[in-house]
Amino acid sequence: MIGRKLVTVGLSLGLLLGSAGHMSAAADYEGHWAQKQMSRWLEQGWLKGFADGSVRPDQAITRAEFIALINQLAGLTTESKVKADFSDLPKTSWAYEEISKALEVGIIKGDGSTIRPGDPVKRQEAAIMVSRMMHYETGSTEVLSMLSDKDQIAGWSQADVAAMINAGGMKGYPDGRFAPEQAMTRAEAVALLDYYNVTSGGLQSVTISRSEGLGSFEPGAIKYYNNVTVSGYDVLLQNLKIFGDLVLEEGIGNGEVNLDSVEVLGKVIIQGSGDPSVQLKNTTMNQVIVQKNSGTARLVTEGTTWVKALSVQSGVNLEEGEGTGEGFTDIDLPSGLAAGIVVTLNGNFRDVNIEAKGPVLHLQKGSIRTLKTAASAIGVKIELDQGTTVTQAILNMSTKVTGAGKVQDAIVKEDE
Repeated sequence: MIGRKLVTVGLSLGLLLGSAGHMSAAADYEGHWAQKQMSRWLEQGWLKGFADGSVRPDQAITRAEFIALINQLAGLTTESKVKADFSDLPKTSWAYEEISKALEVGIIKGDGSTIRPGDPVKRQEAAIMVSRMMHYETGSTEVLSMLSDKDQIAGWSQADVAAMINAGGMKGYPDGRFAPEQAMTRAEAVALLDYYNVTSGGLQSVTISRSEGLGSFEPGAIKYYNNVTVSGYDVLLQNLKIFGDLVLEEGIGNGEVNLDSVEVLGKVIIQGSGDPSVQLKNTTMNQVIVQKNSGTARLVTEGTTWVKALSVQSGVNLEEGEGTGEGFTDIDLPSGLAAGIVVTLNGNFRDVNIEAKGPVLHLQKGSIRTLKTAASAIGVKIELDQGTTVTQAILNMSTKVTGAGKVQDAIVKEDE
């Protein structure tokens, strides 16, 4: 779990990248492009020089050393349950456990039967490791077009290199090259980690247990966290980027949680009981899971909010307010949903897929573009209020549709 302040990374850099030693008067990093970052780490005691007083900023860092630093950044401090099995990695090696931990969480995947621990880590390899650790969303590689050597970036790393550039963690050289095959230096490793330590303020996990706010309340400023847990009500999360999960726990009860300008790259999990209200303004979420023990959660969107996927595992009321965002797009009622659970919709929804047996889907206001009930979804009830529309419905024969709303195009499939 990513959760340690990056001071722990600095300590590891001192151990992994050089022996302790006193800096000479004419430091070998003075005038270097990374002088500011390396000076900061040396002054804090996070980075130590070699015995001869040098720092050697342009010396290459090995794959094993870089993986160990990534593990510290990710807070992977406990022994791995998965053990590495590579022909070039003896169990007696200092790097064996470090590589095992990175392998367990998917930061590395290996290269066939070898891992090449002693090879210098290439810049594109470093990019993909950090991107996986940060759970960056990969997609468009358009940003690579500004690089003069974009054609030299391997296909397997292009999306992650683009994600790192877009996030500001890595960039090209002044001459326009990214140099994907070039070995990463000690200075580049420090600068890369320093970006997350200073610019991001350190990636930590926090729990909010009482009525309070979390994040930055200055317009345009963003605070970065790993995992955030909310166990109290009347909480405001504002101007946040959460790289891990956001969990709303039992303590919310019937209270309210407000999110304003929040991006969650991991999962949003709504737990507990009662009838909480979650207000989402200008917020982006990749996946929301509603899995309460009892009660009905109310989720309301406004502004530019986009909830890309929502899994309904307990009662929920989804409302789309005013705004230009996508709102709720893909809604899934999985097979594990208990019969009789009511899902209420108010807004314009894209796709609703029902696999559960016996739920009630109530469209009070707005529309659904595509509504599907799987063959296994027996006894589904669809209630369409006056003025509502389903553009296309693909239903099994046991689905019951009632109300004054309209289904423009219906396909009823026979049970297989």
